[in-house]
Amino acid sequence: MSLTTLALTAELPELDESLTWSQLEAWAVAMREELPAAALAAALEDLQDKLIDRVCGPKWLPVRDLPAPFGCPGCGVMSDFSRKGKRTRPRRFDTAAGVVRVQLANVGCRSCGRVFAPLLLMLDLSGKRRTDRLMVELAELATQMSFARAGAVAASFGVPGSAGRAHSAVADLAPLLDGVGCADSPHAPGRADVVILDGTGMRAGRRRLGVNCNIALGVTARTGPRRRRQAATTVLGLTLDQPWSAMTAQLRDLDPPAVVVVDGELAITRLAESLWPDVPIQRCWWHLPRALRWALYADKAPRNWANAKRAELTALLHRVARERLTHTQALDAYDAFTAIVTAEGHHAAGELLAGARDQTFTCLRPELRRRLAHLGGPELGSGVLERVMRELNARTDIGGSRWSTEGLRDLITIKLARMTNHPAWTRLRQTTSPPNAITFKITAPNFNAA
Repeated sequence: MSLTTLALTAELPELDESLTWSQLEAWAVAMREELPAAALAAALEDLQDKLIDRVCGPKWLPVRDLPAPFGCPGCGVMSDFSRKGKRTRPRRFDTAAGVVRVQLANVGCRSCGRVFAPLLLMLDLSGKRRTDRLMVELAELATQMSFARAGAVAASFGVPGSAGRAHSAVADLAPLLDGVGCADSPHAPGRADVVILDGTGMRAGRRRLGVNCNIALGVTARTGPRRRRQAATTVLGLTLDQPWSAMTAQLRDLDPPAVVVVDGELAITRLAESLWPDVPIQRCWWHLPRALRWALYADKAPRNWANAKRAELTALLHRVARERLTHTQALDAYDAFTAIVTAEGHHAAGELLAGARDQTFTCLRPELRRRLAHLGGPELGSGVLERVMRELNARTDIGGSRWSTEGLRDLITIKLARMTNHPAWTRLRQTTSPPNAITFKITAPNFNAA
């Protein structure tokens, strides 16, 4: 392994009353912004010089037929190269360590006459001006704040960042996450015990009300203490500005889950029934009272009475969970509540409660509870996905801004992959940000040495 020695020289004033800690801290911050890129550039040029000497011989004493660790991009031979000097204009690379400028050295192939820079071939930097790690880090920042703010934060740490660079990083990274929303991809998850289907509206496109973002989220595990359990999730399907039926292609090859959680929307329920006819469906306990409120509003029920019935249904669901009623006992209590509502002649509310009856207490079935015991029990609602959608809305609904459909899809793809630790995102992060395997040390002169 070759050894590269870099020297750092700093002109420090004397330690007296004129030297303050703020001055020293400002010096260290300036080094943080400039030193990493300068050290990387010096190391690259040193490695390049050693490589040229190895494949071409000493500068004034060339050697023929020396083997090389790279092949000629023209004819593919891996030996017998000659020096062709250095380019006068340094090559700029935007990296996660800052802007790196390297004066590239060229070699010539004696077989076909092709002239090229071996450093670009060895490091796979041909045609690149921005490294993949910088792209991933800028895109990750852009999923948490505006493009302008992401660029400013990156620039404050000496990284070449701007609103345009952050925007471009999102657009370039999203196509690399081929497993998000693509069930036939080798990096897509194969199964999930619980599948939650829900959607939210977002400001995008030309329509005044925006577009629908439909998400299929899988719950695969739960960790943490009893009262602070955290769900491990994965993205199974994602569509934007499309009906729910468009998600069929993404979920068709997924192994049947133990249960599907829906909010009661007819299109979502039909999708779940068509994909997995034998899988039980659980109606979300949060959406059901909310839907009852709107049904009673359509029935023109008195406001106070409608609010009381919504609260009564919520209390009924809580009592079922708190008292651990059986499936039969829960249905009896539910039927009694439904009879009170229908007796008042509220047809829309009665149809809602009757249609949700068979799906409301699916979570109480003994066989389902046994199958999902490793998750702590079945899901009672879509709260896991609701939290994810709130995160998406917090990032995209900024000051009334309106997105393009393509730009919003790219941003949501990256943010969902990052939030759920999708296999495609994990693989990309491991590739672009491996642990450092190059040893280094910082030495200081010992003034007390004999």
